[in-house]
Amino acid sequence: PAVVKYLQHITRFLVEAMLNVEEFVCPEVRVAICHVKEAIRIVLHTLVVCRSIGGHRPVEPRSCSSEVLDLAFMATDEPEAEQEIEAKARQFSELFEGSLANTGRAQLVFSFYTTKSRKQSIWNILVGSDEKIVFEQWRFPVVIQPLRRYPNPADNLKEESNSQVWAAQQTQQALQFVIGKVNSKVDHLPPAPQTQAAYKFDITFASLDGRDLGGGILPQ
Repeated sequence: PAVVKYLQHITRFLVEAMLNVEEFVCPEVRVAICHVKEAIRIVLHTLVVCRSIGGHRPVEPRSCSSEVLDLAFMATDEPEAEQEIEAKARQFSELFEGSLANTGRAQLVFSFYTTKSRKQSIWNILVGSDEKIVFEQWRFPVVIQPLRRYPNPADNLKEESNSQVWAAQQTQQALQFVIGKVNSKVDHLPPAPQTQAAYKFDITFASLDGRDLGGGILPQ
């Protein structure tokens, strides 16, 4: 039946697209829910800057100081990449306030990819004429650390301050992981992109066991 052939085609496409993928799994980032968005956006900006090796102009990342955490980082200067990072960091954080409020665990999956034209086929009407070839994938597991609440307001302020310091430390560890890996693994990278500095990327969300939570299909 046509439906079976279509599903077989999609499965084969996903498997082929994920061949030879370099995968990195960051150690768990444990932060309070109020720090998820900032921790993730700092890490993702750093990752994109580190993989910005193409384009027709020199990359000019911005040096930024976080308004939430005591950290400095480099942010991409490409508007489309910046908008995507900011939007996905916000959406990921909001998951913990909604569908993940009880579990408090999830991972953000960041995939760099290139594209190539598919061979002519009737199935291209459904899947598109360009094929995404994922060559590098990063998984960032996040576990929520609940804030303790005390009767004394001063104790609550101290707890919030300690949580902020802890979040900065957790984010710094993730940054060190990213920087260490991007510098040690480069042989798998395809030719540098020509029209933009950074490689194209997708950002999706998953449970810690790999179940898709939005943004697309996550190959296992």
